[in-house]
Amino acid sequence: MPRTNDDISKFCTIIFKEHKSYWKDKAAELKKYKLAYEVKFWKSQEYDNSMIRVETADTFGYVEGFISSLFSKTPAVVIGKDIAATGGDAALAQAAANRFLYNQREQLEIASRLALIYDFSALKLSPTPSDEMLDKVAIKAIPCWEVVLDRDATCNDDQRFIGHTYFLNMVEAKEKFGAKKFVPVPKVDYFNEEVSKSYGKSKELSDLPDDYLYIEIMELYDIIHNEVYYWSPNYQAGDKLLLKSEIPIRTYNDKPMTPLIPLFFARSPSRPMEGISAVSRVYDQMYEKNILRTYWANAVRRDSRQYLYKEGAIDEEALAKVTAGIDGAMIAVDNDNLEGIIRAIPVEPISSNFNTYLNYIEADINRGSILAPFSRGEATKATATEITALAQYSASEIGKMARDRDAAIENIVSCYIRQLVLLCEEGEKAILEVDGEGKVITPDDMEGKFRINALDQGSTPLSDAIKKQNLMALIPTLQGLGVSQRAILEEIVRAYELNKTFLKVEEVVPPAGAAPGPSAADVAQLEGGPTEQVLPAQALAEALR
Repeated sequence: MPRTNDDISKFCTIIFKEHKSYWKDKAAELKKYKLAYEVKFWKSQEYDNSMIRVETADTFGYVEGFISSLFSKTPAVVIGKDIAATGGDAALAQAAANRFLYNQREQLEIASRLALIYDFSALKLSPTPSDEMLDKVAIKAIPCWEVVLDRDATCNDDQRFIGHTYFLNMVEAKEKFGAKKFVPVPKVDYFNEEVSKSYGKSKELSDLPDDYLYIEIMELYDIIHNEVYYWSPNYQAGDKLLLKSEIPIRTYNDKPMTPLIPLFFARSPSRPMEGISAVSRVYDQMYEKNILRTYWANAVRRDSRQYLYKEGAIDEEALAKVTAGIDGAMIAVDNDNLEGIIRAIPVEPISSNFNTYLNYIEADINRGSILAPFSRGEATKATATEITALAQYSASEIGKMARDRDAAIENIVSCYIRQLVLLCEEGEKAILEVDGEGKVITPDDMEGKFRINALDQGSTPLSDAIKKQNLMALIPTLQGLGVSQRAILEEIVRAYELNKTFLKVEEVVPPAGAAPGPSAADVAQLEGGPTEQVLPAQALAEALR
């Protein structure tokens, strides 16, 4: 039985309310993670204003440690033609995709940071006005509370619907949906919803220009029915659709494709479409550490020298001389049993239990992180062998997260190519550099079925360092197996990204008629040293150690 527009409006209303209710319940929790990352921990806590507050930057360092490990180079992909399909030029499609990705590292980094602090994030590709054929698509990282997911699905591909909620100002709304009768609302901040609403009430919305008036939009992709709906609670009280159309982006096999790519680094085991914040794993330890450091800071400031003196035994003028220029406080007591005239009050040191507790907190933080402590710049007593093992473990775990990021990159490129084919007009062309040569690309060159793989999957600064170390250790073995010095030199230059001039090894040619000089082996024998010749590649390797 076909659905009517009223049925679809009711469906959108249910989805919207359920989405808003779910994220409203999580707002307080996510706000704590946000403030901890921003080193504003105490802003979300009740405290005595008379106390000095201390907060550490551990949460910031925890998140940025992952970010620095996940990003080592500019994101790129390798595109190959699918064996079962014809059409398109894989080399030109790859050049176009990598040109697009070259400028998207910032958005990918923002999305990764959002996915670490909060439950997950998403990247949205949307059309943007441009005279350049390859620049007609823009990408934006969006937080989890703006993404409508089918949380009953077992994976991204099984979702029945996916959507995006956002605020659109009245000028853009009228351009997109026509001169409809909207009820404008103030733009609401997810973490300060009540403040935003009260600000809207204090202002006369009718006095504001359209640029500052907003409506809330839900852009919902119904994958089962191959339709996209634009719905707003600020139009006809949500009883009518703003717009309905067929999902425009199609795969090569003419299946619907959505421009929203979710990015998860951790998932709920029972509900894979519900993410888990990385900060949530260590928040309790960060909380305890800030509490403990604050207690210490206030205790240290109370750790001052104080004295008792026998009242009447010293006049005020003499007492002023005693107390001048010192941090001591003098307290008069009328006690005949006081030994001497002045006696210091003993101050008990802070219990060593606090230091022990701090060590336990640090250990829990380290266990909650998959990064080895030395990778964060912390000194350890581990041996070289243990460090190598820990580095390989950290690299493999980071590699899992890198694979999630790479999967998102592959989906982005696939969507970019298909969206570009949709947006380009017939006859449009662009110039690309492919293997050092300028080539012309047209929409037909991207009209094909491709295999897309992200480059350097699992490649991180940590894993790169291990690979370089292993290469240095393998040089004697490679030489013993007969590998040429030139091949070893080229591999070292490639691994360390050295200047190509290192490959220009000049041979010294003796003048004509001159007697040949002694070889390195002859000199070594005369000096009683080893007869091994120092090879150029080995010498370079030693210099790089």
